[in-house]
Amino acid sequence: MDKKLLFSIMLGAMSVTGMATANDKVEKVYNPDLYQKVCKGKSTGQAVSFPYRGIIWNGTCEPQFFSNDKNALTGTEAEIYTACQEGSGTGTATINGQEMQGKCALGFTPPRPK
Repeated sequence: MDKKLLFSIMLGAMSVTGMATANDKVEKVYNPDLYQKVCKGKSTGQAVSFPYRGIIWNGTCEPQFFSNDKNALTGTEAEIYTACQEGSGTGTATINGQEMQGKCALGFTPPRPK
């Protein structure tokens, strides 16, 4: 086999295996620390974008409830977005029928129907 042909086949194989792919098989992407970090210094309703697990996330910074127990929530609970609308900032919220300790803070919110 021609050395140039073999070399080009090897280069092609390396470029295919080295491609970045999106991680769409992740069951849980909720990261409360990161969600608060990307909104640090931002205001309510401000658009944000950030890379996480091979995906570019777009959304806005909105007030939401962050539990003290980092593994208690999945990020899909509707109550985390509504608990801070009436409250002053910290305390408790009832999520999925369970009372949780935490705080209200500005955090990344993906686009969702109102």
